[in-house]
Amino acid sequence: MKCIRYSTGLAAVLCATTATADVTAQQVWDNWTAQMAVYGQGFTTTGEVASDDALVVEGLSIRMTDDDASVTAAIGTLTLSENRDGTVTVMMPDSYPITIETTPNFGEPTLANITVTQDAMALRVSGEPDAMVYDVTADRYALRLDSLTGGQSINVEVVEAVVAILDLSGTYSVTADTLTRIAYDMAIGAMDIDVEFNEADGNGTFTLNGDMADLNIFAKVAAPPDIDMQADQPPFAEGLAIDAGYTFGPVSYAFVADAPSNSRSGSMSSDGGELAVTVDVDGVSYIAESRDLDVSFAQTDAFPALVDITMAQYGVDVQIPLSQGDGDPRDARLAFNITDLIVSETVWAMFDAGGVLPRTPLTVALGIDAQVTPFFDFLDPAQQEAAMMTDVPGELNSAQITELTIRGAGAEMTGDGAFTFDNSDLETFDGLPRPLGQMSFAINGANALIDNLTEMGLIAGQDAMVPRMMLGMFTTPVGEDMLSATIEVNAEGHLLANGQRLR
Repeated sequence: MKCIRYSTGLAAVLCATTATADVTAQQVWDNWTAQMAVYGQGFTTTGEVASDDALVVEGLSIRMTDDDASVTAAIGTLTLSENRDGTVTVMMPDSYPITIETTPNFGEPTLANITVTQDAMALRVSGEPDAMVYDVTADRYALRLDSLTGGQSINVEVVEAVVAILDLSGTYSVTADTLTRIAYDMAIGAMDIDVEFNEADGNGTFTLNGDMADLNIFAKVAAPPDIDMQADQPPFAEGLAIDAGYTFGPVSYAFVADAPSNSRSGSMSSDGGELAVTVDVDGVSYIAESRDLDVSFAQTDAFPALVDITMAQYGVDVQIPLSQGDGDPRDARLAFNITDLIVSETVWAMFDAGGVLPRTPLTVALGIDAQVTPFFDFLDPAQQEAAMMTDVPGELNSAQITELTIRGAGAEMTGDGAFTFDNSDLETFDGLPRPLGQMSFAINGANALIDNLTEMGLIAGQDAMVPRMMLGMFTTPVGEDMLSATIEVNAEGHLLANGQRLR
């Protein structure tokens, strides 16, 4: 809850909530103060000056604290001006300081001083008092770390540490019914990261540079009006729901760490990707993907001195139901893929200096769709204890292997299949629900791979007979070093391999 509290609390003040088709400056300010009360954080001002069409808030300071850290933003003067079209324009200082203090239970306290700068920032509020919409644009918005002291940073001198976003535009809105509903959609033309640290009592240096283009961030959050931001457990059972993520275009990072005895450097680039997360009382969904990855790492005091890795795609797709729903089976999913992974020869040489294995790209992909029946609402505190005490919190009804690919070193295995499960029969398979269905495999180049591993000495000559015998038992030849296999569980509970009964 700490991350939610900090990010959402500060956003509530800087991008608040409430407006009407004719919103007033006072209504906007009243809404900001109400939002800060909801998030349980504090703010102070040195005065407020109202006129017919404006409200000036002087000496605005926001402070957010918990047991481990505190964040203070000394924003200064805030001017809310009413426009003739019923909107309100909010003007803030071009820069203001933020102080972050940590007081961990273990280790030394740290103090970070940060300066926020914003060029051509424009914030306009429209809508209705109970449904305000914020439109924001900025040529540049940046965070600069001015100093870092205490704890791990005691030997570090900050030369430069800036994160800047360029060409910012987007909307932020808040509405309220039985829940408070927050939505935002932000587009960023580019993000730049420039970091340089020096070792305060030595000759070591560290630099980091990063660039990202076409970043789009979105989120929809529904929360109970009286949400306790200090609670140990998020109140999903009371309606809390989060749907958020981002997409990005080309991105690249590079770092260099120099010291008298050694040097390390690395870089990473990607053509783009995405991340999407949904969490509510019904379940969790997580999807992530990166495309055309290129990673390199070099060091002067270790082997291998240079590592290069490229990958066409990396992805994860997870869907987990966490509630009973209407009692019918619910969809679940687990999928991941590493596609066309290529490593440099220096990595290959660590275990295959003779070049025995073909240097073909590695691909590993698995996709499983399933239908399950949960017996509990796992995010409901009233049911969590019972769920933890039970031996079987739900049922697996069916599963489909939509993708199975393992390819590399000159060999390949692919497969697919589907099974249903009889949860009334827990005896046939020793406590597991009895499956019904089949899985088909195609295996190419397996014998050549065994030969190569034997030549490399990774498999002893006599031991190579074991995998060859297993292949002979469970597969059928269909071509030169090409095999197929069908593993089946029939209605009688018999386990078959290519029609031959094994159990």
